Amino acid sequence: MMNKEFLLSAIHDYENGGLGNEDFLKKAHVIYNEYATYSCSLPDAENPYLLGIVFSAFGKYYAENIDYYASIMENALFCFGKVMKTSESVSERQCAAIRMLLLIDENDWVMKGIVHKFFEQKNFELYRQPLLVQKISAQGMAPWTYEVDILTHIGNYCINESRSCGTQSSISSEEMARFNEIRKGDKYHVRWPLVRVPIKQVFDLFQDFISDYVNTPYERRVTQLRYGW
Repeated sequence: MMNKEFLLSAIHDYENGGLGNEDFLKKAHVIYNEYATYSCSLPDAENPYLLGIVFSAFGKYYAENIDYYASIMENALFCFGKVMKTSESVSERQCAAIRMLLLIDENDWVMKGIVHKFFEQKNFELYRQPLLVQKISAQGMAPWTYEVDILTHIGNYCINESRSCGTQSSISSEEMARFNEIRKGDKYHVRWPLVRVPIKQVFDLFQDFISDYVNTPYERRVTQLRYGW
């Protein structure tokens, strides 16, 4: 199992050079490969919050490979979602919500792709109508209308779950500034929802979907990533 000290050292490396820090990239590959197996041990991993930070930082390294990029993002979403739902620490749950919102906002196109699959798989639970009906409706709408609606709900839930009177010591001032800018804007304000269920249910369904992906041995998810090859 991945120990806490190794995760913290990887995060420290990222904070000192980002994706340009070779030490971070080497460690991030080791961490990712630890869970690119079947059966996947990520659901039982300790320190999901720290793992989520590493995965969220690592994803854009593979921005040109949609399979790897999506798999890393799924890991990050799973980890932050698990913390939000199960952590005994209020502060950790709030920080995970902040980081999930930043993850969604900063990885727009891959998130739309992930949510498109969610839309197709959980369609009836979300809309109470067959998928074919929703696809016909989508033809008369702007591209990604349903995906944006779902992401708006998830982002809104993250904002609600992040509320606190205290400061978040594990969130940098730069990250908090980005979060506050997003929070004060309209992007994640739900006005005319297309889904037929409450915001929390959208989030719970999405986390169930992500959990299923993490636990399914898709080829892209069990592929070991080699740094420098």
